[in-house]
Amino acid sequence: MTLKLGSSTAATIAVDARGTIVAWNKAAEQILGWPATEALGRPCHELMHGFAPGGVPICGPDCAVAHVCAQGHTPRRFEMVLHRPDGTEMWFDVTTVTIDDDGRPVGVHVFEESVSSQRLSAMAADVVRRLTDEQRPANGKADERTYRRIVDALTPREIEVLKLVASGNTTDQIARRLKLSRATIRNHIYNLLPKLGVHSRVEATVLAFKAGLIHLP
Repeated sequence: MTLKLGSSTAATIAVDARGTIVAWNKAAEQILGWPATEALGRPCHELMHGFAPGGVPICGPDCAVAHVCAQGHTPRRFEMVLHRPDGTEMWFDVTTVTIDDDGRPVGVHVFEESVSSQRLSAMAADVVRRLTDEQRPANGKADERTYRRIVDALTPREIEVLKLVASGNTTDQIARRLKLSRATIRNHIYNLLPKLGVHSRVEATVLAFKAGLIHLP
């Protein structure tokens, strides 16, 4: 049985009472990193390996969320951290709705970028900017090799987004600044990280400062 999830821009998956993934939309492919062909039919915990921000595992054969859904109830919204196949660590706010599908309870999980993650990224970016500025050579010259690495790897729009990320802007702030949707900005960020060979916004910020793409006031 494969459930139809529609064309939502949020990563959305469905898991049956046995913990098996029965639906995986296009946004989930882009954001979570696994194609539907690899996700469908697999036990959810074997694919996601999710854990709480504090490091406590959430996913497992005896998943509490799956148990609540199997009873026909809706669990509370929760935060989950997981790693994409490329190693990128992602923080999500997960909203779950339990639906009845031909008499069987199915948990539909919607993954959205965690607000806590955005705030922490902005704080970390500010620290990185200051540390990087202190370590910059006295002549103020940017690292040409790092600059070329970024310019060669990214599109002009991705470079623009990178500059705004390195300035400590959240996804919403960047979207408003560039007059684009959150989903578009989110996809730009997810795409540019592996292109640069980094796994987080903070690492991308370090490269941006090293390359001279942005400076402290």
